[in-house]
Amino acid sequence: MRRSVHPWLLAACSALVVCSLALPLSTLAQTPVRGGTVIVGVQSDIPHLDPHRSALTITYVALSPLYQTLVDLGPNLELRPLLATSWKVSPDGLTWTFALRRGVRFHNGRELTSRDVKFSIERILNPKTGARGRGDLSVVDSIATPDPSTVQFRLKSPFGVFPTKLATTYQAIIPAEAVDPATNQVTKAIGTGPFQFAEWKTNDHLALRRFDRYWEPGRPYLDEILIKPIPDETVRLTALQTGDITLALDVPQVRLAELFRRPSPDYVIRLVRGGGGQGVVILNTRRKPFDNLKVRQAVAYAMNKRELTDAAFRGWGRPVNQNFAPSSPWYLPVKDRPWDVAKAKQLLAEAGMPEGFKTTMTVGNGYGLPAVAQVFQAQMRRIGVDVALQVYDIPSWAKRIDSGDFDIDNTGYFPKVDPDDAYYRYLHTNGGVWQLSGYLHNAELDRLLDQGRAESDPAKRRTIYARVVQIVQDEASMLIFGSGDSAVGWRSALRGFAPQLIGALSYPGGGLQEAWLAK
Repeated sequence: MRRSVHPWLLAACSALVVCSLALPLSTLAQTPVRGGTVIVGVQSDIPHLDPHRSALTITYVALSPLYQTLVDLGPNLELRPLLATSWKVSPDGLTWTFALRRGVRFHNGRELTSRDVKFSIERILNPKTGARGRGDLSVVDSIATPDPSTVQFRLKSPFGVFPTKLATTYQAIIPAEAVDPATNQVTKAIGTGPFQFAEWKTNDHLALRRFDRYWEPGRPYLDEILIKPIPDETVRLTALQTGDITLALDVPQVRLAELFRRPSPDYVIRLVRGGGGQGVVILNTRRKPFDNLKVRQAVAYAMNKRELTDAAFRGWGRPVNQNFAPSSPWYLPVKDRPWDVAKAKQLLAEAGMPEGFKTTMTVGNGYGLPAVAQVFQAQMRRIGVDVALQVYDIPSWAKRIDSGDFDIDNTGYFPKVDPDDAYYRYLHTNGGVWQLSGYLHNAELDRLLDQGRAESDPAKRRTIYARVVQIVQDEASMLIFGSGDSAVGWRSALRGFAPQLIGALSYPGGGLQEAWLAK
C-alpha cells in the first residue's frame, strides 16, 4: 500500500526503492561469520506448507527461504535467474527454452531435473490444485523435457513477459515425492532453497534450518530462521526494540515519523517505497445485492478514498484507482471516480433500496485490515448501508475468501511488475484468484486481458490496460482505493540483509541467505 509523503523524509531518501536510518561505519565491510538464529516477526501464520495453493502474501514471504523458482525477482522486482541460468524464445514467440542450473539438490538430497519442473508446473495448471498461479500460466500448451537440464514450454500464443510468470514462491519447483498422488496435497515441505523445513507449530513458529547442500557456495551463513506470527503491530515493534526478535516485517506506519526522528543504535528502520501495495474493497457479485451494478456503484461513490488510505497506511499512502503506484510507468491516465454521497444515495434509490440494506464484511485480523473495515463501515452508514463486521484470524479469513464465502472483503495486493500481473489473475474468468475481483464477469475484460498478453508494443498495451482500468472502475466490484509504503526493521547485529520490494525473506542475490549475525 502507499503513502502521502512527509517532505522532510523524502528529501533524505534517494530515488531508489528504499531508504533507511544510517548504519554506523562499524557495521560495514565486515567479513560474514557463520552461525546463529534469526527470529522474524510477521503479521500472521501461514495457512499451510503448500507453495502453490495459497493466495496469501505471507506464503510468499515466509516460504521463500525454503522454495525456489526457475526465475525470480530481485530487490526492485527486476527479473533474475535462479534455478534456470538462461532462457530463450523461438522466432515465432511460442517456444521458451530454459537451461537449468546444474548440481541443485532438493532438501531430500535428490538432484533437480527438468522432470521436476514439468511436474510442478503441471500441478499448478491442474484446476484441482487450486493454485494461485494457474491463471498466470494458462498460456502454456505443453511442456517438454528433452534432457535432464532443459525444459521447453510451448505456448498457445506469443507472450513476451512469460518468464515473469514463473517467478515468486507461488510457482515453486517441488519434487513429486513431496505430494500425495491420491490427494494432490503437499505432505512434505521439500524445496531447493537455502533453508530447509524443520518444524511448524501453528500460530507459534515456523522453523527453517540451514541446508548444508545448498547450491550457492558458502550460503547461507545463518544456522536457523524462526518465523513467528505477531499480529499486533505494537507488540511486534516492541519485540524488535527489546531484541526479542531480530527482524520485523511491516513496522507500523503510524510510528514511522517518530522512529525516523529518533534513530536507535540498536536497530535499523528502513522505508520500502511502494512496498505496501494497494488496498482494495471487494464486493461479491455472486451475492445479493451486489449482483446489481447500481448498488455496487453506490458503494463506490460513498467510499472516501482518502479516509480509507489514511486508515490503511497512516499517512504513508495516497488514493489511487488502479493496481499500481503513481510512480509506476504502468500507472495510467484514467480519471478516478469522485466521492459523492448524494450520487450514491441516488443510485441506491434507482436500485429500489432508498433506505439502504444490511450486509456483512469479512475481515482478517491483521495487516491493518480491521482499521480499514471500521472506516468503510462508517462511510456506508452515510448512505443507509448497515455493514456488520465479521473478524477472523488470518488463516480462517483466507479460507473464506478463497472459497468465495463473503459479501464484502477488504484486502491488499502487493506491488506488481507488469499489468498482466496486476489484472489477469484477479479479473479474467480463468485467472486463478478470480474471487479477488468479486467474481466480476465481463466478456470485454476477458478479451482485453487476453489481448494484453499477446501484445508486445508498449503503446498498444497502455491503451489496452487503460481500458481495463476504466471497466474495472465502472463495474465497481474490485474497488482499489489506495497505495502506500511499508517499512522493515532489524537489529543492528544483523548484517548483509536488504529487503525486497514485495517482502520475500529470500530472493536472488539477497535476503536472509546473504545475512549474518555479528558476534
